[in-house]
Amino acid sequence: MIETRVRGRLSETLPVERVLAWQPEDGLLWIHVAAPEPADIEYLTRGFALHPLVVEDLEHRNQRPKLDDYPNMLFIVMFGTLRGPAEDTLILCEVHIMIGDGWLVTVTDAEIPAIRQVWEAAQKRPEIATGTAASLFHRLCDGLVDSVFPILDSVDEEIDRIENNIIERADATTVSDIFRLKRDLNVLRRVLGPQRDLLQLLAGPRTSRLDADSQLYLRDVYDHTVRMVEQVDSYRDIVTGALDVYLTSVSNRLGEQTRRLTLVATIFLPLTFLTGFFGMNFGALVSAIQSPMAFAFGVSAMALATPLIYLVSQRLTARATPTGARQGARIRRLHIRPYTRRRQHHEVEAAADKGGNP
Repeated sequence: MIETRVRGRLSETLPVERVLAWQPEDGLLWIHVAAPEPADIEYLTRGFALHPLVVEDLEHRNQRPKLDDYPNMLFIVMFGTLRGPAEDTLILCEVHIMIGDGWLVTVTDAEIPAIRQVWEAAQKRPEIATGTAASLFHRLCDGLVDSVFPILDSVDEEIDRIENNIIERADATTVSDIFRLKRDLNVLRRVLGPQRDLLQLLAGPRTSRLDADSQLYLRDVYDHTVRMVEQVDSYRDIVTGALDVYLTSVSNRLGEQTRRLTLVATIFLPLTFLTGFFGMNFGALVSAIQSPMAFAFGVSAMALATPLIYLVSQRLTARATPTGARQGARIRRLHIRPYTRRRQHHEVEAAADKGGNP
C-alpha cells in the first residue's frame, strides 16, 4: 500500500511522470510503502529511477543495516520494532529508506508504530514534513532507534525472572529460558552492532545529502545506539553468569542428595552386617546367640554404630574444611588503602618516633 505526503499534507498517489520531474522547490515529498507488492516496487522503480541493486534489495528484504550512496539518492537500511501476535513479543522489522533531492521514501515489511507515529504527527503538525528530507530522516531514525528500548526492558524483566527462579527453585524450563534469551540477545547484537556503525557514518561528514544540523541531531541518535549495544553486551554476560549459577546450584543439590543417601547407607551398613552374619544357617552360631550375653553384645554393637559413624564422618568433614572456616579460627581482615608519597612520609616519621621513644 502506497501513501503519499506532499508538503506535510496527505495526497493521492502521484503519476510517475510527476514524480520523475519532482524538484526541491516543489516541497518535500514523502512516500510510505508498507508490505509492498510487485506493482508498488514497479511504481517506485519508474518514478525514482532506482538502481537495479536497490530494486533487488527491495524485492529480497533480508539485509543488514547499511548505507549505499548512489548518484541520485541515499539508500539506507535500518531496523525498527513491532508487536507480534502475542502481546508480550516484539519483532525486529527491516526498514528501507531512500533520500533524494526533495523526496524521501520508506519501505517496510509491515506497519511499524515508530513510522506511523511520525506519519500521524505530520497530519497534526505539517511543519514536521515540510522541511528538508534530512530533517525528516532524523525524526524517523530517532523513532526507529528508540523503538528498540521496549525490547531491552523486556529482556531486563526476563533476566530478573530467571534469576529469581534460579535462587528459589530451578527446574528444566530454566535452562530453555536461558538459551532462548541468549539467542534473542545474539539477534539484537547482530542488528544493533552494524546499526551503530551506520549511524556513526551518517553523523559524520561523509554523507553530503545530510546537512550539518541533521548530522548534529544524528549524533544524539548514535549515542542511544551505543548505549543499547553496551546494554546488550552486559545482558549477555549476566545471562552467561546465570547459566553458570544454575549449573552450580544443580551440582550442589545433587551433592547434597548424594551425601544424605550415603549417610543413610553408612548407618545401616553395620546393622545389615550383623543381621546377615547372625542370620546364617550355622548350628554353632544359632545356638550361640541364645545366651543373654550374645544378645547384649549385638544390641550394644548396634547402639554404638550410629555415634561412631557420626564421629568418623565429622572428623573426615573437618579435614576437608578450609582452615579459615573452622570453628575458632581467627580471620585476618585486610584494609586496602592507596599508598601515596604523603602516607609513606607519615609512616617513616611514625617509625622514627617509635624507635626514639620506646
